[in-house]
Amino acid sequence: MWSPTTTTAIWLVTCLFGFAMAEKFWPYRIDWRPARKDMGTDGLLLLAAALVDGLLKHGALWLAQWAASEGHSPGWASAWPLVLAVPAAIVLGELGPYVLHRWAHTHPLGWRWHHLHHGPVQVNVSNSVRVHPVNLAWNVASRGLIWWALGFTPETLTWATMFMLLQSVAVHANVRGHIGLLAWVIGSAEAHRWHHSTQADEALNFGTSVPLWDQLLGTWRWPSHSGPKAVGLHDS
Repeated sequence: MWSPTTTTAIWLVTCLFGFAMAEKFWPYRIDWRPARKDMGTDGLLLLAAALVDGLLKHGALWLAQWAASEGHSPGWASAWPLVLAVPAAIVLGELGPYVLHRWAHTHPLGWRWHHLHHGPVQVNVSNSVRVHPVNLAWNVASRGLIWWALGFTPETLTWATMFMLLQSVAVHANVRGHIGLLAWVIGSAEAHRWHHSTQADEALNFGTSVPLWDQLLGTWRWPSHSGPKAVGLHDS
């Protein structure tokens, strides 16, 4: 039986490969296909992300062991059935990254670390993993602290993580098609392309897995037509 870490790593590779094949045969835009140089850069950043993620997970394990030794018991979410716990973990796990993502687009300090993700003038599977290690660290930590505080079980977090990894790749996929009204419930490529617009007032939709926090906090833009005129960097 694979460990949760191995399971999610294999799942991520599967998602990247699957959507890369879809991009090859059903591209949304031919000019958004990644160059080999870009893929090399993104591959190195993916390795750095794996290292940062591993270190943070070891830190979380130490924190959990220390808390247990101090008499801290798991939170009430540990008793929830999977059918309730997994969606809750996804929605609540998006809150911290959403807040920090929105901050990174409005504050020079946050943009210093986040702008790497917006550098490409295409949106595709390859640059879905183009994230600065500092940016990744605040996403993982803010999500993990909420999960730890509420006491979600490892099985719940494995399923939630797999969904969120799938979404992180899917919303960047350079693939034709739309998911229709589902875009109101889960993240979509047609909505996320607007987030990569070079126009700061269009670069909304800060959620990745689900658009709920955008909808509740006023940053949701419905993907009503083909997409932004150009994607890439914008002024923070």
